[in-house]
Amino acid sequence: MERTAPPLLRMALLAGVLLGTAHTAGAQSAVCNERIPSVPAQAAMFDVAWVTGERLDALDNVDVVIAARGGQDLSRYGLRHSHLAFLLREADGRWRAIHLLNRCKTDHSQLYREGLGNFIGESGGHTDLRIGVPTPAVRAALKAMLAAPAIQPRVLHEPKYNVVAYPFATDYQNSNQWILEVLAAAMAQANGDAPIINRSQAQQWLRTHDYLPSKLHLGLGKRLGARLFVANATTTDHPAGERISGNYSVVTVESVFDFLRARDTLQQELAIPHVKVDGAAPPAP
Repeated sequence: MERTAPPLLRMALLAGVLLGTAHTAGAQSAVCNERIPSVPAQAAMFDVAWVTGERLDALDNVDVVIAARGGQDLSRYGLRHSHLAFLLREADGRWRAIHLLNRCKTDHSQLYREGLGNFIGESGGHTDLRIGVPTPAVRAALKAMLAAPAIQPRVLHEPKYNVVAYPFATDYQNSNQWILEVLAAAMAQANGDAPIINRSQAQQWLRTHDYLPSKLHLGLGKRLGARLFVANATTTDHPAGERISGNYSVVTVESVFDFLRARDTLQQELAIPHVKVDGAAPPAP
């Protein structure tokens, strides 16, 4: 049976989402001022979160999926989604996002566990949500890994953040790279391979199983700007050939979904439509 939230309940749930957003913004106020979404953007965020929960609840025996939302505008590279998370249904029946975030464009990241509304954010007004349902064996491994205290995913987290981190180096890590390396550990477990207990092992497993990162071209101006003025971007971990050509290997949403499909690890894909907000557009990179 489809759930329909009464107007007052919808407003109460929306208030809960907004309190979470306000708390995050307040905690970071000493570092930067995060923009508060407009009221229509907040409503879109809630509506997409509600529909997402409904669609996930309707899946049979599914407690964990991967989800991709908009964020940075990567349209120049032909990419629609920029950020990945795991969505896990916890013991209370609620779906929560588990993902790596780099707040305020610093050179540091943290792992977050938060509600669907916070994860979707303003992307609910301009970009459809992309959901990937892994095969049952991979889901079982992921569910066990992501449940508290989630030791293995924490071990696979590198706090030194780099938005264009090289996929086969452990110096830095970006949001999608953490998701991919946890997926590698779960896939290895599902395959009966040797356990993956560190990032080097995860990356070696990905090489062995033919993971192909995306290639993003960064012009000289962007490379110099990143090197001199941006805390959360560097190209020093990439091979010399990439730094000379400007064609950088990066873990993207598309490359992760392509890898899962190539390994026959995706059981199903879903698209959750965004709720158009007048004037809404992906934030500038």
